[in-house]
Amino acid sequence: MQDIYIKYADKNILKELDSIKFDSCYSNIAVNKYNGKCFKIYNLKPYEANILKQICLSLGFDCAVSRDTVTCKCDTTDAILFASFNQLEKLIKKLYQQPFRLKKLADEINSVLNNFFEPLVIRNFVFDWSRPYIMGILNVTPDSFSDGGNFNNTDKALRYCIQMIQEGADIIDIGGESTRPNAELVSVEEEINRVIPVIQAIRKENINIPISVDTRNYETAKLAIETGADIINDVSGLDYDMKLFDYVSQNNIPTVIMHSDKVPAVSSDFVNKDVVEEVYLSLYNKIQKLKNAGMEKKNIIFDVGIGFGKSAESNFELLKRLDEFTSLGCPMLLGLSRKSFIRNTFNIDCEHSDIPTALYSCICKNANIHRVHNVKLTKQYLDFSSKLA
Repeated sequence: MQDIYIKYADKNILKELDSIKFDSCYSNIAVNKYNGKCFKIYNLKPYEANILKQICLSLGFDCAVSRDTVTCKCDTTDAILFASFNQLEKLIKKLYQQPFRLKKLADEINSVLNNFFEPLVIRNFVFDWSRPYIMGILNVTPDSFSDGGNFNNTDKALRYCIQMIQEGADIIDIGGESTRPNAELVSVEEEINRVIPVIQAIRKENINIPISVDTRNYETAKLAIETGADIINDVSGLDYDMKLFDYVSQNNIPTVIMHSDKVPAVSSDFVNKDVVEEVYLSLYNKIQKLKNAGMEKKNIIFDVGIGFGKSAESNFELLKRLDEFTSLGCPMLLGLSRKSFIRNTFNIDCEHSDIPTALYSCICKNANIHRVHNVKLTKQYLDFSSKLA
């Protein structure tokens, strides 16, 4: 007789049920009993938390809350709960029958459980989020940290854009202002003079490639969209220019909002703070603000802002916990390419950081768009990684 032994089950529970010859007629229902989620819930009143905990216990699982909750000695408490999808469905039904803000909590849990990204259609391209997409970086600046001056005339920029498309770029991201630390501010007029001729040249050559413009200025963004750009990529997260916030939200223009305390980047203090929670809350509030202003959620893309005012430790913590950001319900753009924390970690220069960048892109499975300098290498790595999915 063989010994009893144990291993972790495959994440594909349906496949595992089939492997043990489970009743196939019941498999699709049973999956929800063996798949689950762990949630952190914020800002519950003690009486709301007490009701939630009792409901969870009645359904066969627990909910962790502050020890002061039962005596109502705290103003609010956060909560942690883990349950199977089956249990969560039952919890939602019971919460809809409860007073206070527990119906709203039911809506929030239901929204996360049924979270999916609507396809984003730009020109003739459909982003269905079934695979990671590649955004090729085209800096038309004299002072960007990795390639400043390489493409700061229209002919060079166009040739490099064509090369990136041939190598597999799904989006071209054009930037006319460096956001590296200690970079000099560029006037709106100068940014426009750098960016607009390149957009015009690309559109004459290729009518279909989605174009993103890396700007935080309303005037540049508006003229870029009118010239043929499709996406606004704002490293300030729409904090720098409120006219830009109004413009993208009122016109439902696909927009990348990035977390950054300061632009150009300066060091931020995350000591004694959870950097993931800080960044998550900032992005969550901006997404809600955009939705309230009329922006369709399918047009919102977020970026956690790797390298922007964050230490190497903070960057690695964000990368390690990227999966927590999926509950925001919007596609995620990841900008790792040639960042200083990669160069410093491996003690290499910009060009040699392309391989670690591509490796991290493969590891970070939750990212939907990878913004990179080396399109060809990143595509090779992502294509190889997809065979292991």
